[in-house]
Amino acid sequence: MKHQIRRRIVPFALAAVLGIQPVMAAPYRLSVPSGYTSPFVDVQSGDWYYKYVAVLNSQGMIDGYGDGQFGPNDALTSGAALVMVLKAAGSGAITPSGAHWASGYADYAVEKGYLTREEIGDLDAPIRRELIAQLAARALKLEPSQGKSPFADVDDGELTALYELGIITGSQEEGKTVFLPDKPITRAEISVIVWQVDRVHRYGKQIPFQGAYYDILPDVPVNFYDPEGFGRKNGVMYYKENGVDVARGVDVSVHQGEIDWTKVADAGIEFAMIRVGYRGYGSEGKMMGDTYFQRNIQGALDAGLKVGVYYFSQAVTVEEAREEAAYVLEQIAPYPISYPVVFDWERQNYSGSRTQKIPDTETMCRMANAFCEEIQAEGYQPMVYFYQNLAYNNYDLSKIMEHPFWLAQYTDYPSFYYDFEMWQYTSSGRVAGISGDVDLNLRFFRDGSKDDLTEVWKDPDGREDPQEEIQEAPQEEQEDSGKDSQEGQQPSQDIPQ
Repeated sequence: MKHQIRRRIVPFALAAVLGIQPVMAAPYRLSVPSGYTSPFVDVQSGDWYYKYVAVLNSQGMIDGYGDGQFGPNDALTSGAALVMVLKAAGSGAITPSGAHWASGYADYAVEKGYLTREEIGDLDAPIRRELIAQLAARALKLEPSQGKSPFADVDDGELTALYELGIITGSQEEGKTVFLPDKPITRAEISVIVWQVDRVHRYGKQIPFQGAYYDILPDVPVNFYDPEGFGRKNGVMYYKENGVDVARGVDVSVHQGEIDWTKVADAGIEFAMIRVGYRGYGSEGKMMGDTYFQRNIQGALDAGLKVGVYYFSQAVTVEEAREEAAYVLEQIAPYPISYPVVFDWERQNYSGSRTQKIPDTETMCRMANAFCEEIQAEGYQPMVYFYQNLAYNNYDLSKIMEHPFWLAQYTDYPSFYYDFEMWQYTSSGRVAGISGDVDLNLRFFRDGSKDDLTEVWKDPDGREDPQEEIQEAPQEEQEDSGKDSQEGQQPSQDIPQ
């Protein structure tokens, strides 16, 4: 099979400009310092802005009034904005140059060309949101973005650059994202922006996911799919981009029951990913065959679909991953396989599950590579399946990037930061010929290889021979096994986002 050409970029330009270390050991999270007690009578732990104020106050970036209040709902003054934003961007403490406590910061901003005297104005008067944003962008030395403005009420490259870094987000009005550039901002609201400015100053561009920020892996190809190219018609996802071909597919197992593959093909489905088997969730980790594998793969092939396979792994050692690969190779030998052979490892978070405690990152990567290397050695195209939580927290994608990725993310478009070749976009799709819900997928081809796939067929002469009997799982374990049933058993953080 042709391996698809994958595009790359250098994502650390900002990190280089800011002179920071590009990789942290753990994601960066908003966390109140241990032992912190708010000195402000109007900022308490139940307030939405409490954590931001706590962190920044503990670091000396923001302060309150002399009467012990922070004034969260007060309009931010020009002087306070200069002090907060410039400190967060790395100016350090600046001595007053005149009678006003913020005069030194005003002089600094003018000298650096961030704002003019006229824009700064009265240091005790409210300052416009747009000027705060421009101050932040210039203090961080951001280049104006050439991208489309996310705001319906302002088109400014510096604001767009801040938005792309997660520093500003805007608000919703009548279904549109607006920034309200000429309005003032409250002191509570600025605490969020200042925290984000400090984060970017420290760590550069990062990937936001579920309240944490992850450093970018510099050598891993990034997601270049155009969000505006995705759409749905009758519940089915499509993608349009010049130079990109797309195939529509399903992935199935015993949980779909009997399938009329002719109807599936007539519905426009072009490929099927068939579950070969799975490893049991218990401590023994007994390997099981999917009892519908043979009829599913034969039915899909007879209907003219391209076919790939996946194995639902619960491996906890490299040796177990190799064992799973060997089993898959044995089972698929009689069939022409033109789509990937996939390592599908997923956590099962309940008492007694062997993967409730996820193996360390090194082991996860070694398992994925071991499986894929065994598959590739036999001429098949390997692939690694994951959802975002697993990709960001448990894999190091730079160590498994030699194999293409299959992403599970159930959204209107895939916002996952890194590149992938296949996207599972729903677990509740409906397709003629399949009773009930089914996973739906898109596969992307950027090199014109959609219609030029090589079939790997290890044993064509033995295709009609009786297959080795597949061990059937005990009923109680079988009902709980497989990628199709496990989503509802996981906590929310493990469900594809």
